[in-house]
Amino acid sequence: MGFIHEHIILPLSDLAKGEHVHRHLRQLAKLEKVSEQELTDYQEQRLRMLIAHVASDVPFYREWFLDNHLAPSDIRTLADLCRLPIVDKATMRREGVDRFTAGHYPAAKRMSARSSGSTGEPFSFYISKEAYSVNMAAKLRTWYQAGYRLGDPYMKIANGARHGRLKTLQDRVNRCIYVPFYSMGDETLAAILDQIERTRPTFIRSYPMPLYLLAQYRNNHPGYSFSPRHVMTTGSILPNAYRAEIERAFGCDVIDSYSCEGTPNTYETPAHDGYHVTRPYGILEVLDDHGAPVSDGIGRVVSTDLWNLATPFLRYDTQDLVEVRNGVIQRILGRECETLIVAGGERYMVHNFVGFFQEDDRPTRRSVTAYQVVKRKNGSITFRLVVNEQYTSEIERYIVDFWHERLRVPVNVELVDEIPLMKNNKRLTIIDE
Repeated sequence: MGFIHEHIILPLSDLAKGEHVHRHLRQLAKLEKVSEQELTDYQEQRLRMLIAHVASDVPFYREWFLDNHLAPSDIRTLADLCRLPIVDKATMRREGVDRFTAGHYPAAKRMSARSSGSTGEPFSFYISKEAYSVNMAAKLRTWYQAGYRLGDPYMKIANGARHGRLKTLQDRVNRCIYVPFYSMGDETLAAILDQIERTRPTFIRSYPMPLYLLAQYRNNHPGYSFSPRHVMTTGSILPNAYRAEIERAFGCDVIDSYSCEGTPNTYETPAHDGYHVTRPYGILEVLDDHGAPVSDGIGRVVSTDLWNLATPFLRYDTQDLVEVRNGVIQRILGRECETLIVAGGERYMVHNFVGFFQEDDRPTRRSVTAYQVVKRKNGSITFRLVVNEQYTSEIERYIVDFWHERLRVPVNVELVDEIPLMKNNKRLTIIDE
């Protein structure tokens, strides 16, 4: 089954979608065997190509090189990266994402993408199909190290239903058991666990918080017996208490991964010897507040995407914090997964609100630019919203009615000019007073 999926179905899928996952899957397997110097040479070769590209076709960098009297040939090695400016999401918003987008990159070779919006402010950009292909291959290599092969049944537990026939077809072909959730009450938890028992997936993948809630429920309700090979977490921080609860419930290892717009896939191996960076995809720096490298201690992730030529992320400050030892990431510190608990014990997570405000078919998609959910002391819910000219009273009524029906508490909207950042430059999506 694995051979057919990898060498026949995957290449056919690539051909249909204009992608090259199969080719890069083989390339990454080869690069895993090369020496440290050969890997550095590979990164620097990609870096020089990236620098030449942005200096000629990306407005922000074209002007930056001119203003600073530098030529692309001045940036040739990893050590030269420090000569380039660090940018973040605020910089790109202030300048305009168009100024970071390649002017002549073919539209047919790129796709729209956006960040998870876990800070309450989703961020849209372009990713090249080539970068998407390398990133998908990198994720598959992570799973391969844990014993997965294409064609093995796996379960993905995620917020919201799949949209579109293509996604549904892909799930069927890839033997992905897609399980949507909207809240995580006892009825939902029991239904998901029953589905796990019936379908017996080789791997289970989801955010840490829903997996933790599933684990708590399973540990408190004897009778579930199936254990997958591994549980894979992503999307927010994985506290040690969550890991222990999940491993006790499902009887297998948890393998965590980290990614963000512009970052290479960063993952734990089954040996749990820290988080490993997919270096052929990108360069990941861990820096202190003064921009100096951190080899031991806590620093923020600054990443260079070596493949995305559509909207290049070059020394992009993710503003996520990590802890490193001897240069190896030991813990991901920067992503807090907040939870809103309402009457009856129903739990709603940041991703529930991300889906609501970002789904293409909702009127909130283009009218709300930032949001924050506040649970008041009296139990009511306030949505603090930053809106634009497309926002109307009808959209406000839609928000209030939608969430009043689900939360079963009074819901109101407060329009604000901004939602202030915390000290770590993140926004709290959920506040419980």
